[in-house]
Amino acid sequence: MGIFHKISLGIEIWKNMGNRYMWFRVRHEVEKKSGLLAKRFPINPTKIKGPGLSEARQILDHWVWHSAEELALSQVPANELKSKALSILDGNLLLFNSIPHTFRNDEDWIVHPETGYRYNNQLHWTRIPDMSPEAGDIKYVWEKSRFSYLHTILRYDHHFGEDHSEWVFSELDSWIRMNPINCGPNYRCSQEISLRVFNWLGALQFYKHKPGLTEERWSRYYHNMYWQMHHVWENIEFSRIAVRNNHAITETLAMYIFGTMFPDAPEASKWKIKGKAWFEEEIAYQIYPDGSYLQFSMNYHRVVVQLLTLAIRFSEKQGENFQPVVYQRADKTLRFLQFFQDPVSGELPNYGANDGALFFQFTDLPYRHYSSQLNALHAALYGQDVSGSVHNEEAQWFGYPKKALLPSIATIPEKLQVFGSGGFAGIKEKDTLTFFRSGTHKDRPSQADNHHVDLWFEGENILRDAGSYKYNAGEEDIRFFFGTRSHNTVMIDSQDQMVKGPRFVWMKWSQSIGLSAREEENGWTISGEIEAFRQIRKGLHHKRTVHKVRGKATWTITDEITGLKGEDVQVIWHPSPEFGKKFRMTVSDVDGTVLSPEVQSGWYSGLYGTKEEAAYWIFSSQSTKITTQISINSY
Repeated sequence: MGIFHKISLGIEIWKNMGNRYMWFRVRHEVEKKSGLLAKRFPINPTKIKGPGLSEARQILDHWVWHSAEELALSQVPANELKSKALSILDGNLLLFNSIPHTFRNDEDWIVHPETGYRYNNQLHWTRIPDMSPEAGDIKYVWEKSRFSYLHTILRYDHHFGEDHSEWVFSELDSWIRMNPINCGPNYRCSQEISLRVFNWLGALQFYKHKPGLTEERWSRYYHNMYWQMHHVWENIEFSRIAVRNNHAITETLAMYIFGTMFPDAPEASKWKIKGKAWFEEEIAYQIYPDGSYLQFSMNYHRVVVQLLTLAIRFSEKQGENFQPVVYQRADKTLRFLQFFQDPVSGELPNYGANDGALFFQFTDLPYRHYSSQLNALHAALYGQDVSGSVHNEEAQWFGYPKKALLPSIATIPEKLQVFGSGGFAGIKEKDTLTFFRSGTHKDRPSQADNHHVDLWFEGENILRDAGSYKYNAGEEDIRFFFGTRSHNTVMIDSQDQMVKGPRFVWMKWSQSIGLSAREEENGWTISGEIEAFRQIRKGLHHKRTVHKVRGKATWTITDEITGLKGEDVQVIWHPSPEFGKKFRMTVSDVDGTVLSPEVQSGWYSGLYGTKEEAAYWIFSSQSTKITTQISINSY
């Protein structure tokens, strides 16, 4: 990369992200390279004397669920749960809820499951790269260290009357042996640290009366958790300024919870006060007033739903409240996700970045099924389950408030909805779901996917988003999955809507000029217009209109491009494997000439780290208007 390109790139990033972000990144890199950053994170730190085990058992009761002896939850010994738990106890985990891998040794905590690369666990975390062709995607080595798999063991022990507390304690012991404080890959990310502390606290609360939890073990766990939270505190500006997404919500919540539970720990009072205030600030900033989320990702939106559920239940159990905006945004975000949940499959569109995250695993539903998590947040806010819901185990683990925190129960919106702040619109009927995005970006987009359309019929995603695959994949995969080509939208001269920068950065952001919707006699119409492709020239606009016929699986999608000077327009569709058997698609230009598709070999990634070959269709023309008609064969 030449010096002038680097300068241009820096100016573009500065323009998009602002002064606060840029000055922090400059300071952070200087501190990192000079060694000043590392000095804030000691290796072999001073032993922290915490509460004794007897006092700790009382403190742990501040956690949201009860101990094994006190948990009031009906026992339902399901075979699926048993099979999953026994597999985990044998060392088999499902990474990212998609990729099976076997762990049997202490070394496995620091060995990459895919590449076999062994990280140096004696090296300070500031010297561990998070991107390395030799090591591979670092998320793979982080995945087990979240300890989310422990929830399945807690559930198994409860429902089957078993006791695997010693196995759980041995997992914590093994991790501590292989991960010296502030060394190795598992200290590289403060969000991963926060999740680990959450899941340790939950497991310790559940098994706190078991004989295997000795004074010596408790002392070691407390010391380790304290220094992990000290790490989060010292690095909190990175997530609040440089990242500012679900990482910041996770980390500020962790500070609040740990500071509340252990008020006598050094700096705990500061962690609690600052953590709570910053958590409220992040929720108000990151969840838009209409309930949509700044990461433009259904997966990350669910991550925030689980964090909100934990936060609301924890604070209510302490007799504390958050600022009203937290509950208001939680209510709005619940309504948003309920609306875009397919009424048959329980899934949401595979839209936006999807890293396979599910922090708290209290359901045997498929990963892409959202009902359990949405019901738990509903219960936390309103003191009762979603009407008719049968997926309520997660809500029962987190618990119900003594008194509803909001006066009215959130209901799924009616058939047509526009969420203007985030730039989303949809049409929902009994058997169909129409999803449309036409967004203005004030926060950085992760994918060049404006004007993507998702269509669902009878629980099947008939026109779909190709997914994310991996964050640290090869350049060709990154270009495909994060670029415009993997979405049901339009390209011009085969170019992305925006310009790809390094890592997760896009430049020359596409921007919505308007989004509207209306009900008509025979159905509904959604219309959006964006300015995009500024690398080609300014003034290129894409207007997309989606018309859905009432009560029928029939859509007409019209794309109009203004500002063309002889460029080719490509309308891209990603059909499901069954689409051609049930549906027909006709694409024509402004003169009514029917266009033939160019069938390309692409990919579909329904879960992180997995991909399967999938054909997609490109309809090319220099026409300024292209119309796509979709209908079921029986109509």
